[in-house]
Amino acid sequence: MQKKEVVRLLSYNPEWAEVGKTVINELRSVFGGVIVDARHIGSTAVENLKSRPIIDIAVAVHSFDEARGFLAQLEPLGYLHRPETDTENQIFLSTIKNRYNVYIHIVIYMKTLWNSYVAFQECLKKDPETRQKYEQLKTILAQRHVYDRRAYTAGKSEFVRRILRVKCDIKERSCGAVVWRKRGGRRHYLIIQNRSGHNGFPKGHMEYGETELETAQREILEETSLDVMIDTSFKAEYRYLVDGYIHKTALYFLASYTEGDFRPQKGEVFGIWLLPYEEALEKLDYEQDRRVLRLAEKRLAHDEAEAAKKIKKTV
Repeated sequence: MQKKEVVRLLSYNPEWAEVGKTVINELRSVFGGVIVDARHIGSTAVENLKSRPIIDIAVAVHSFDEARGFLAQLEPLGYLHRPETDTENQIFLSTIKNRYNVYIHIVIYMKTLWNSYVAFQECLKKDPETRQKYEQLKTILAQRHVYDRRAYTAGKSEFVRRILRVKCDIKERSCGAVVWRKRGGRRHYLIIQNRSGHNGFPKGHMEYGETELETAQREILEETSLDVMIDTSFKAEYRYLVDGYIHKTALYFLASYTEGDFRPQKGEVFGIWLLPYEEALEKLDYEQDRRVLRLAEKRLAHDEAEAAKKIKKTV
């Protein structure tokens, strides 16, 4: 019969920080410049906080494809990668260093998971009240779920979410465009259905070092296969809250194309339509997007009218 894992909290041990540094240095020696940032996260990285003796390391990269190219080089160093434990937002590795279990979380730099890891970590370090309440909760959960690690972990989740919502200011920015073209003498607009099932415009998260224009161009090309001409004189944006604590801003330009066929990005876009204005307006799920489309249509109608006036004057 398999021995059950015991949930056991220990007082802070400076050795945890040393193990964290060793692992980060080892990872950097393999990944090199692919690692944008790496941090020892979780309770073992916080002085004066009791913790299970598990070292969590968050590794930020620009691309999962780049990171996967180095995973085989980690195997001889004792790192285990089980693909079934990966998610769309994280590559997970584990190892043992100095008798401690070490968990490696490879995530995309400046995206939600990385931002959440860093924000919660900083809050624990800087806010004694939050740190104390977190330790009290963990102590209660450890006593209640001595042989149930999953229940212990789940019990902490709402506290973490509440701290991220109340005490942390996480901001993210996405850029895209209202993509259009003329068909049969009428303006048609490109609407896509994203992974979450919502209908909207092509857009995506700004990568480190990108401009708003570069992000919009990249995301449109990735999601629709279209190489478009972007009009940066048109800008429409709105703000919304994700998961109750992430303050997101969506910025849209205007973009047009005359040639090429649109194709949905595999695994990311599950529907794509080129529709006349009225149908596109109805297809959108959110009023904020409908407002952006109304602004785009108004702007294009105005430009068309002005162009007609100029032609009339020259005749």
